[in-house]
Amino acid sequence: MRRMSVAALVIAAVLAPSLAAAHVGIRPRESKPGAEERYTVRVPTEGAAATTSVRVEIPDGVTVLDIERADGVTSQTETREGRIVAITWTKTIPPKEVGEFFFRARNPASTADLAWKAHQHFADGTTTDWVGPAGDRRPAPVTKLTPAAAQPVDDVAEITRLIERYDAAFNAKNLDALAAFYHPDVTIYEGGGINNGWADYRDHHLGPELKAFENLQFGHSNVKVTLLPGGTTAYVAARYMLKTKMGTREIDAVGLATMIFYKDPEGWRIRHSHTSSRARRPGE
Repeated sequence: MRRMSVAALVIAAVLAPSLAAAHVGIRPRESKPGAEERYTVRVPTEGAAATTSVRVEIPDGVTVLDIERADGVTSQTETREGRIVAITWTKTIPPKEVGEFFFRARNPASTADLAWKAHQHFADGTTTDWVGPAGDRRPAPVTKLTPAAAQPVDDVAEITRLIERYDAAFNAKNLDALAAFYHPDVTIYEGGGINNGWADYRDHHLGPELKAFENLQFGHSNVKVTLLPGGTTAYVAARYMLKTKMGTREIDAVGLATMIFYKDPEGWRIRHSHTSSRARRPGE
């Protein structure tokens, strides 16, 4: 039997970790069902041609909340029925270097592993698809979802935090992030009109308004959450303020909001919303 020299063994030991990490990876490798997570996409360039972009498919049930910006990086999203289903980051990553991209997402409530299929594009026109199962030559990165130890759930605090995050997404005019807060079949009563479903509200009301708003300031206060019998429905009453400009029109209003939140496998989401507003009075 042929034996490896000591030098060869040392070289093999040094190279093995780098070869094992040569594929596109996503961290963390483990997370919790329903958790909000900051994910890191790690893209090494192992060949002679530079990486030019990487496209990552978002697993079913994962809701992308935010894509972090970085110098020298552009990103594009693909959506289906209001949910981001793929993200493409474009950046030149020279040979033997590594690029990292970051996004925040909410995991599904299930414990099924998340397989992030990735497609790495190179300057010579070739593509490497990291889409195979574990053990494959080109495996897809995987995040295992392991349930946390059972703990009492404070649904009132969770809904209150959701409203705070909603306000932040609204002020950022981020429609993709706002989609995560609404049930697809939500009904919206606002300004004397009715929108049936998130797509209708997004395309014919909220989207055009956010696009027109300038110097936007928006937020809820005096939030009161009441859990209803059964544990899957909650009634929310709150005040809100809206200060912005639309063309030559200055808006400085306060209002009342009532919302029905429903808890399904995706978590708490708005199933119905009704708002009324008036101009702010002096001293308010």
